[in-house]
Amino acid sequence: MQLFKGVRVVELAQYVMVPAASTMLADLGAEVIKVETPGVGDPYRSLVVDRRSTAGPNFSLEQNNRGKKSVCIDLKSADGHKLLCSLIESADIFMTSLRPAAIRKLGLTVEELRAHNPKLIYARANGLGFAGPEAGKAGFDASSFWARGGFGHILSQEGSYARQPRAVGDHASAVALAFGVAGALFKRAQTGEPSVVETSLLSMATWMLSNDLVASQDPGYPPNILQRAVEQNPLVGTYRTRDGRWIQLVFLDSSRFWPGLCATLELDELIDDPRFNDAAARMANGRELIGIFEQAFGARDWAAWQPRFEAFDAPWELVQNLHDLYADPQTIANDMIFEIGTRDGYPVKLVSAPLTVDGRAAHAEEPAPNCGEHSDEIFAALGLDAEQIGRYRAAGVIA
Repeated sequence: MQLFKGVRVVELAQYVMVPAASTMLADLGAEVIKVETPGVGDPYRSLVVDRRSTAGPNFSLEQNNRGKKSVCIDLKSADGHKLLCSLIESADIFMTSLRPAAIRKLGLTVEELRAHNPKLIYARANGLGFAGPEAGKAGFDASSFWARGGFGHILSQEGSYARQPRAVGDHASAVALAFGVAGALFKRAQTGEPSVVETSLLSMATWMLSNDLVASQDPGYPPNILQRAVEQNPLVGTYRTRDGRWIQLVFLDSSRFWPGLCATLELDELIDDPRFNDAAARMANGRELIGIFEQAFGARDWAAWQPRFEAFDAPWELVQNLHDLYADPQTIANDMIFEIGTRDGYPVKLVSAPLTVDGRAAHAEEPAPNCGEHSDEIFAALGLDAEQIGRYRAAGVIA
């Protein structure tokens, strides 16, 4: 897992999106130095997201900061700014989630940092992109990705609003940022030229909804597309079993799977029924067919359906809950979830980066650092002696 061995990343970022991107680089061997504010740290540290009583990182901070080192620097002080710039001199990549106004106020623009390191790759992410009148607007995934990006609308049923899963936009955007950084490293290796890499929650939302966005240019594209899609092809839908489980069918080529589905559901009499015997008939009579399927699926528990569907070689899945994923034979076999010991000795299961290299899942072996845990180590490597470090710590410049 050493694709990025020898690469040094300086991260000045909070919460999830950018930290998750640098975590994937750490998973693959990069040295990631997380710069935090003395006495405060990344505000994600103090966010209550689990019920442990601990002074260490919470579960979500572990997930998005494993394998890193942490230093605490007061960047508003002249000495703190000087220390960061010294760190930049040895860095390959600077990654930040700070808004443009804060970056300018702290003197950390692309031009200012490249004055210390002309080969520095500068990577940043925000809510709405770095051009336009709202480039400086505050944004989280629930606002910039889910709401502004259209997910809340397209997934909502009439009269209700679909709530967003935790950090789904952040993690999707993190993959894009890490991909851009990897490309920038390749370009610099080939040409010697560094790049500025940017992404945003809004750009990721538009990318993830790109099929629907381009299709919506059709004047007849319905606003309730998800419901209409099931009516047009009832073999692409979710059906409830008697005991409350859901089975997702994704039979895009409905003609291919129609006989097998009828046999699985013991509805053989429908195979040649003129109401449903081809794709056009099934579309014309979609509501009626959905009703028949709902009655059939609802007549049995999942335990009764399971052997029949497992014998049916087709793209269907049981809808799993989060706890099911821990026991899923595929997540286990592919090492998608792994256990790590936190700094306070608490074991926690985390999720690997979404790739393997040479057959190995991508995840760092070290837990998330405590705030400022590596300050002495990093500052000593910059040439500060113990007396200087002590003086800076007493003055509140570092912690």
